[in-house]
Amino acid sequence: MDLKHFGDSYDIVKKSLLQWLASFGPWAAHPMFTHPVTDAEANEFSRFLGVRLVSTKVFPASSDRSSYFAECKDARSIFLDPDTGVRLSSFNGVLSWNFIFADELVQLATARPNGLVLSFDQSLARGRERQQVQAKLRHFRSRGVFGFAYVSHAAFLVLSKSDSLIESARDQVVAASGLPQARLAANGEPSNIRS
Repeated sequence: MDLKHFGDSYDIVKKSLLQWLASFGPWAAHPMFTHPVTDAEANEFSRFLGVRLVSTKVFPASSDRSSYFAECKDARSIFLDPDTGVRLSSFNGVLSWNFIFADELVQLATARPNGLVLSFDQSLARGRERQQVQAKLRHFRSRGVFGFAYVSHAAFLVLSKSDSLIESARDQVVAASGLPQARLAANGEPSNIRS
């Protein structure tokens, strides 16, 4: 998360998803800040989202990634806000801090069997968002993690070890938001949500 973008349309969707999924909380957020933030800035972002932040640490490429995400351990449901999004394969280097890796999301979902993992994902090619989101959801399903995605100019993945919890969460998003079913994809396939 880069606070120079704070308040943009992506943030409105983040806040909306957290509100629609509030009953699956309590929620916390790991903003994955890309630059140092003041306590006041962090508090303002937390207040906007309506959830506590588990960390305000910057996420540089040299970070110990497992220690960085260990901050999430006490949250029943966790929102992750990587600067760019979700990558299926991990890599090292200066740009790695822009992403959360699939293996990390699997670990986070496995650690909270009664909770959800929500992640921002802008790392999709324009015009191919739906196909790429479905490929990511199939990847997670092959590792025993179920999910659905909000598909738009920026996607958001919702993941869990529990298929029934994901189905309930998906139904809740549809009921609370009134979104058209075409905006959601589930477990790598088009959604068949009942309205």
